[in-house]
Amino acid sequence: MDKKKYLVIFSIIIVTILAVVVLSVSNLYTVPEEQDNNIELEGIVNHVVDGDTLDINKVRVRLALVDTPEREQYGYEEAKEFVKNLCLNKKGKVDIDDGQRRGDSYGREIGVVYCDGININKALVENNLAKIYIRYCDVSEFANEEWAIKYCS
Repeated sequence: MDKKKYLVIFSIIIVTILAVVVLSVSNLYTVPEEQDNNIELEGIVNHVVDGDTLDINKVRVRLALVDTPEREQYGYEEAKEFVKNLCLNKKGKVDIDDGQRRGDSYGREIGVVYCDGININKALVENNLAKIYIRYCDVSEFANEEWAIKYCS
């Protein structure tokens, strides 16, 4: 088997294992009931652009404080597949970042995304599929969340 086929099969296996692990411990990433009142957008995730951007009801959403690898970078496919496995065609909810209400330069909403109750921002970071985008720590309302604070302080 050539190297490319091996890498594709290996990537699929790793993504599948990660999805199973996250789903089996999903209570670690679920939205606390008191935060459910902060949800400002919800609907079906109809497209996953990459590991840190997706569409809910055709509204493009960028995950707050989360930075995943870009296309052609190591880890891109794994992060994207992770999000697809957790979110695509499932119910998504967004807590829009109060510190970034105007969105970003691409017109995307910015926030914490929950798919079937799982905090996707947190899950990506804790599964080493993303890093915290520290450039926005000083403006994001989520900088003090337990999944981000050690990087933002």
